[in-house]
Amino acid sequence: MASTDCRVWWIDPKDAPGWWEELLSEPERARADSFHQPAARRRFTVATALLKLAVATSAGGDPFDVELRRRCPDCRRPHGRPEVAGGTPHVSISHSGDRVGVALCADGPVGVDVEQVTPDVDVESMLRFVLGEAERAAFGGIRGERARLEAFLRCWTRKESVLKATGDGLRVPMTDVTLGGPHERARLIGFTGRPELVGTAQIADLRPGAGYVGAVTVLSPRPVRVWELDGADAFVTAARPADG
Repeated sequence: MASTDCRVWWIDPKDAPGWWEELLSEPERARADSFHQPAARRRFTVATALLKLAVATSAGGDPFDVELRRRCPDCRRPHGRPEVAGGTPHVSISHSGDRVGVALCADGPVGVDVEQVTPDVDVESMLRFVLGEAERAAFGGIRGERARLEAFLRCWTRKESVLKATGDGLRVPMTDVTLGGPHERARLIGFTGRPELVGTAQIADLRPGAGYVGAVTVLSPRPVRVWELDGADAFVTAARPADG
């Protein structure tokens, strides 16, 4: 069976060139201005610009012509998951710390998630909200604070990538999603009320860089081949004329 290609671009926001904001539309600039923290504002703007570059690269077009739409399914305001006008490719973005990730797949819905491995995550108090009973039992065999933190975030990124791909986001409890163990190959075992997803949610662990964990999910009956790319190179390739 032929595989489905999924491409994921990574970038540190500080590596984006000064002209990246030119790629944002007026509504996107307004959305960026709504963030009170400069770091959050920069992550949003860089993620939006990189997404447009990635879409243009995949289609052989101009990133300034790429139109993104966002609409929250609950309040209908323009702050939901991004979609490319026209419907394809399917896209997803995530950011944490100094890592921004953008994922594209032409063949099926995609969800990407990245999390920074930081000691301030209260793993023990969050377990019951993230892992089901059987998953918690298996998790109990992991020893050591650092090992438990990394295993927990591995489970988190895998589950959030699934929920992003389905479009549910965190409106669906993570305990509705059942996975194999954090040290096993990423795979979906169960999804409450949606058994058909077990055969179509293809999950892959990612390599966002030291101190981070990540995962991507593509909804496709075919196996997924993931390509991880340098987002900074995308900006270099699309350098504005004024940049030389």
